[in-house]
Amino acid sequence: MGSNGSFARGDADTEEGRKYKCIAVLSDNIKVLVPKESNKGIKLPEESHSPNRIYVSIYGKGKKEGLLKSIAVYGEDGLKVYEIHTANHEELGLHCHYWHEGHPVMKGSKTDAKPLTAKMIEIYNKILKLL
Repeated sequence: MGSNGSFARGDADTEEGRKYKCIAVLSDNIKVLVPKESNKGIKLPEESHSPNRIYVSIYGKGKKEGLLKSIAVYGEDGLKVYEIHTANHEELGLHCHYWHEGHPVMKGSKTDAKPLTAKMIEIYNKILKLL
């Protein structure tokens, strides 16, 4: 399996190398991240140093400020397994994108959006209650 991103390069090993900061801990394994540079959009990391981690992003300044934007779930190996998005995509509304070996699963030149499973809905609802 190949590697990519800041985790593989070691950029995230120090605070200076990290692109995100944690603004809230919702539970032992669920953290809310924002970009360190406030003018950057939030794209959750491809990898996590912590196995089975869940990262959450919220919208920044604007009419959706503070609302849930996305949830990324990571596997035992620290690689992203899937990401839930709250914005409408392909008329699905709430949906997910699967990841495999550190990369989004693609359908042609686009990421493949899928409806949420029961487990994903459970995670989504849990996070809504914690926010």
